Amino acid sequence: MTDHKTFALPKALNKRALTRLVPKYLYRQRFLLQDNGDNNQFDIAKNARIVGDSKINIRKGDNNQISIGNNTKFNNLKIDINGSNNQVIIEDGVKFSGQLLIVGQHLRIHIGGQTTAVGCYILARDKSVIIGNACMISRGIEIRATDVHKVYDIASNCRLNNAHRDVVIGDHIWIAANVTISKNVSIADGCIIAAGAFVNKPINTPNCLVAGVPAKVIRQGVRWER
Repeated sequence: MTDHKTFALPKALNKRALTRLVPKYLYRQRFLLQDNGDNNQFDIAKNARIVGDSKINIRKGDNNQISIGNNTKFNNLKIDINGSNNQVIIEDGVKFSGQLLIVGQHLRIHIGGQTTAVGCYILARDKSVIIGNACMISRGIEIRATDVHKVYDIASNCRLNNAHRDVVIGDHIWIAANVTISKNVSIADGCIIAAGAFVNKPINTPNCLVAGVPAKVIRQGVRWER
């Protein structure tokens, strides 16, 4: 990406100075930044547009990277990282409102170019979340690469709900309102996820319609347009 503003805040900057400096430095006093770590890097296109209050919060951690592409637009975007060596990558042309949360080490949230989302909550914990290009994500969406709380078998003391793989959503996918996408899920290109679905298993068939709780393929060979 080009025409970006890359910076790292001085560690010695105190909270009062941070409050005074950063809002002026970032996007018309609308994109607030709190950085409680070392060597965290922020690569943000100059033409990224903020139309509501938005915030980047590095709660704790070092060597994190946040990259925001050209011609992006955000409304009440919250990026929250608790950990080190993580990445948030938002490619060109993305329009997004909601929350991106990373908890852990060496994790990634990647949103592909021209994807749009309204009120989306994404959690990368245990594993990463990758969303492809030109997706349309409606309101009330939760995408989680973890169950957060651990469930164990009493006899063996083995955890039953591990996250084994990243959540990967392909290109040109329409996720309708109030969908939950759980850990270990991948979705093939061109799919439609019907409103209210709970997706807890991989959808390997491209260009299919998925619905239900739990979700399953109900029709193949479909396509959609904005």
